[in-house]
Amino acid sequence: MSMLNNGLSGLQASQYSLNVVSQNIANINTPGYSRQEALLSARNGGGFGTSSAGDGVEVSSLRRVSDGYLNAALWRATSQSGYDSQFQTMIGQMESVFGSDELSISNGLDSFFSALSAASSSPQSIAPRQQILATAQALANRFNQLSSNLDVQEKQLDEQADATVTDINTQAQSIAKINQSIIEVKAKGGNTSALEDQRDELVLALSKEVSVKTSNQSDGSITLSLAGGQPLVMGSRSATLSRSGDDINLKFVNDSFTLSDVGGSLGANRDYKTGELNDLRTSLNGQAQNLADSINSQLAAGFDLNGNPGTALFSYDPTSPAGSLVVDSSMTPENLAFIGDDGTGNPVGGSGDNSNLGVIVEMKAGFYDDYSKLVGDLAVSSGQAQSLATASDSLRLDAQSKRDSVSGVNQDEEAAKLMQYMQAYQANAKVISTADNVFSTLMGMF
Repeated sequence: MSMLNNGLSGLQASQYSLNVVSQNIANINTPGYSRQEALLSARNGGGFGTSSAGDGVEVSSLRRVSDGYLNAALWRATSQSGYDSQFQTMIGQMESVFGSDELSISNGLDSFFSALSAASSSPQSIAPRQQILATAQALANRFNQLSSNLDVQEKQLDEQADATVTDINTQAQSIAKINQSIIEVKAKGGNTSALEDQRDELVLALSKEVSVKTSNQSDGSITLSLAGGQPLVMGSRSATLSRSGDDINLKFVNDSFTLSDVGGSLGANRDYKTGELNDLRTSLNGQAQNLADSINSQLAAGFDLNGNPGTALFSYDPTSPAGSLVVDSSMTPENLAFIGDDGTGNPVGGSGDNSNLGVIVEMKAGFYDDYSKLVGDLAVSSGQAQSLATASDSLRLDAQSKRDSVSGVNQDEEAAKLMQYMQAYQANAKVISTADNVFSTLMGMF
């Protein structure tokens, strides 16, 4: 009764295929789900010679529709997007801080040099001198606050790096565990599709934080390595990352590495901290020191209201000029040395002389230029970072779309398959019914 067997095998194959389609439809909105296909093959009718049409159909395998190249492309694009996004976020924060009116050194210089100019008409008066000291301290406070913001961001970067390292370690451990589960299930002939989807989603999340390379193994596991080739996951074993200052270290079994090429958000975190943030701090400290030294040096060349040589207006800690800049505690309005030197080491004139003050006022442009360049360079770098972040995120979305076009569930396609297999099921049921009628007719002949 090959007709009955054919119909039964077709019925079973159609039912199996319907189950696969229903699984796809049920997971149409599941992130990272890869659709499945039932692969059918004809049974060979080996016992009836050339007159045998065959023994029906069988489900030869269940295929998980996944393209390794598209997955790898998505992971690479996600790593680059993670890097550019983190970098842009950090530098964008500092652009906002350095460009704000409340903290702008340019605005502080405006107030300070306006007070100096106002004192030119009556340099011997105490009130204008008091205003100079007040605006000088306000200018110093701006340097202090900008330096403090750099400290806050550096602490934020360190905290983020620690959290990211912990997350990477957790994800690597999870991938290693899934590797082991896949090895065991595959060895028993089971379906590993759901496990592979879970693993791919973990790799996708991991790739946002650090650049990874993958290679598939014959036992169903994958090997993960970092951009520099250091092993992150091998089979059921995973490496452990740690941070020491600006160094990212990796330990795998008995081997230890210091990572130079990290990538992802963790790499952007370190590169920004050791690059742009460090450059900003160096520039700001240099400007604070230059301002203090230049003003102090010129004041030292003049004389105060009492005819004494000038003393320092500003003081600072050389290890952190911007963070420690203050008006010297010994400075009083009378001590401001606005009277010029006649060339012999004596005052030019009396308390009404403002020749040294005039020299100080003329120093204004140089300080403006330094800060304007810093803010301008920061704006350019931030704009470039924004462009890169936008472009890399567009590439990531394109890579995601290409991956989904192959592995994702298409509602219309699954609906068509549902109709196809339902019709096949009904047709095979009709074959079984017909075979039963034929059998009954044959039996009725006796």
